[in-house]
Amino acid sequence: MYPRPLLPVLAVWDRTRMTVRLSIIMVVLLVPCMSAVYGFVHFSQGQISFSERESDGNDVLLPALELFGGTLAGRRPDLAALNAAMDDNPELFEDGGLDEAYDAVASAASGDPASGAGRIAFGEALAAFVTGVANESNLILDPDLDSFYVMDMEVVQLPRVLLAAARAAAPVSPAGTALIAEQAVYASELTTVAGNLRTGAETSLANTSDGALAGRLAGVERVAAAAETVAAAITAGLGTAVAVDPAPLGEAAAAVSGDLYAALGGLISARVGGLEAEQDTILAITVVGVLLAVYAGVGLWWHTRFHVGHMVAGVRAIAAGDLAPRPLPSGRDEFGDIGRALGTAREKIAAQEEDLRAGQDAREQQMAASMAQQQRSEALLRERAKEAIADTASTIAMELAEVVDQVEQVRAATTRIDGQMASAAEITESVVTKAAEADRVTGALTASLRRVAEMAQVIAGVADQTRMLALNATIEAARAGEMGKGFAVVAGEVKDLATASARSTEQIASTISSLETDVAEMFAAIGGVTDGISSVNTATLELRQIAADQHDLVQSLDRGVAETLDRINNMVDLTDKLERREFPRYADTAPVTLVVNGERHTGRLLDVSLGGLHCTVPTLDRLGLGADVTAELRVSGATVTLAANVAQRTGDDLRLRFLDVSPEVRQILARHIGTLGNALP
Repeated sequence: MYPRPLLPVLAVWDRTRMTVRLSIIMVVLLVPCMSAVYGFVHFSQGQISFSERESDGNDVLLPALELFGGTLAGRRPDLAALNAAMDDNPELFEDGGLDEAYDAVASAASGDPASGAGRIAFGEALAAFVTGVANESNLILDPDLDSFYVMDMEVVQLPRVLLAAARAAAPVSPAGTALIAEQAVYASELTTVAGNLRTGAETSLANTSDGALAGRLAGVERVAAAAETVAAAITAGLGTAVAVDPAPLGEAAAAVSGDLYAALGGLISARVGGLEAEQDTILAITVVGVLLAVYAGVGLWWHTRFHVGHMVAGVRAIAAGDLAPRPLPSGRDEFGDIGRALGTAREKIAAQEEDLRAGQDAREQQMAASMAQQQRSEALLRERAKEAIADTASTIAMELAEVVDQVEQVRAATTRIDGQMASAAEITESVVTKAAEADRVTGALTASLRRVAEMAQVIAGVADQTRMLALNATIEAARAGEMGKGFAVVAGEVKDLATASARSTEQIASTISSLETDVAEMFAAIGGVTDGISSVNTATLELRQIAADQHDLVQSLDRGVAETLDRINNMVDLTDKLERREFPRYADTAPVTLVVNGERHTGRLLDVSLGGLHCTVPTLDRLGLGADVTAELRVSGATVTLAANVAQRTGDDLRLRFLDVSPEVRQILARHIGTLGNALP
């Protein structure tokens, strides 16, 4: 049970790998570290920028203080050095905060600074300008004690003592009490500033590590002494218009300005150098620490990834049944403990696997022996069945061979009959043709006789007319008497000739009539012969068709007998080709892959034996009987590849017969078949 407050992060860890977890932790740890480094660098750079701005202000204060002291010493003010310093440090004047103070200085410098009032006005303008520069450049906020007091002497005390001396040199109160009070104030101011200068120098020296600071602050004592001298002169002449000479103080102040500038600049530079050194040191330590942390983290990440990878590979190998020795963590950490535990578990599992394998081998050997015995018994039964089938087939084949011989004789006789019938048909057709020709000739003869009869009738008509003419001629001859006797003789001859012609014509007509009768009878006889021959031809054609049908029947019978003989001859090998009955078949539903012409087709087993397999492959629709294929089976944890060909196909179902099975593959198949159970019928 996970702790409830940790559930969110644990849910994330459950979904990430070990190396990802380590990477996330490294990033989570590096982010705040980098943030802290960034914050420190930002803060340190701020301090350095702060101090560098102080240094810029110090550069501007030097010409201003020298100008102040020189003016008090009686020199004409020259703003060139101040303007150059301002040009070198423009960032102090970007916002315009010092424009008014500078304008006041420039205005006072253009007046009469040699007079008492002009000198006081110029001093007040310079004091205000110095204060403004100190505020703008952060000098007034100096953080170190030694540099702060040096800054105080430079920014506060030195302008203060110079302004007090300028005012003391030109009092504005009339003689009397007011003048005494004014002079007393100036004397007190000068004495106080002198004390402040000494105290500031002492405090700075007491709180600094800069060995050169004492030499640079030596001039402060001269300024303090000059201030006390002016104060003593004022005190000695209280109430009188004593002449105070501020020039020595101005010269001392102008001289010490460079020392204070160098002292403050050195302290600021030392501070900036210290800050930069501190920053560089901390950054170097941080970088080294981060690099060491990253180095250690990367080493831990690689160590974890390396050992976790070995452990995961070892566990996966054990889960997959691979018990071969593998590299595992062996160190003294938890990974080493897990690695040693995995090694022990692998050894125990390997020992158990070896025991199981030995028992399995013993059972497989026993099953193989039983299977071999069963196969020998089945082979013996099949051999006897084959012998019986072969004997029966041989007997039937011999009887069918005799039938084939008889059929061959019948076919030969039928062929001869068909040939003779064809000859008879040809002769009959020739006779029919000649009878038809005789019939045609008889018809033509009848027509000729009819034309002769018609001619005989014409001749008979001519004879009758001739006889009538002869009779008329005889009558005319009788009338003529003697003169007509010769003509009567001729008429008699003509009459006799006409009578003879008529008689011949009658004989011709009678003969033609007899011929017509004979021709008609002959025509009828020829017609009868033709009809008889036509009947014979029709019968011959029918007999020839019967002979052809008989021949076709004999050929069909011959083909049927030949096919029967082929089937009988193939009966001995039929079971081996179709059913693989040489080996018992066992039901199996494992996947099978058939490779045909480089294309892979996946299907499912239905049964398997040592001689072949029965499977269904929906994607193989163009694979005929006898086609060669390569079958890939996953049996007993190994993939075996077998060459086979198609023995039978029904739709998507294929029966394959193995070809050239090696002893090793046969042993793997036998081991697999031994685990499948009872054989199929």
